[in-house]
Amino acid sequence: MKKVIIPILSLAFFLNSCGNTQKKDKQNEERKAEQAEKSIDNAAIDQEMSNENAANAVVESIQANIDKAMSKVALPKFSKLNATILAEEFHKDLSELVNTNSNEKANKYADKLDSLRKTYEKKVTDKKLDPKDKATLDKYVNDLLTAVQNAE
Repeated sequence: MKKVIIPILSLAFFLNSCGNTQKKDKQNEERKAEQAEKSIDNAAIDQEMSNENAANAVVESIQANIDKAMSKVALPKFSKLNATILAEEFHKDLSELVNTNSNEKANKYADKLDSLRKTYEKKVTDKKLDPKDKATLDKYVNDLLTAVQNAE
């Protein structure tokens, strides 16, 4: 009887282990398919984030170049306070315009820069400035606009 039971039990264990291997292979296959699907999803998310980071880097680069160019133009000394105030206002307005359009180079919004220049010229006409201050102020404004337009 022992001679019959031992081979039967051995055969049963063998068949059982073969069946489990196939079941495990199927489970592994399903798990790997899920991992591949997640990997594809993660790759798409990573690519999207990479594109967004690249776009942000371009914007920051443009902004940094414009800021650097503007910082090279020093505020001149004026004999009257009203010229200094106009120069500071123009610088502030130009900075706001540049920050609003920071994702583009200045040549893309040249019309807005021209509009800002015209607004400045109207303010200068309304104020009675010392001729020397006016010339200095005009040069300062032109230098700032040129710096912004030529920033790369």
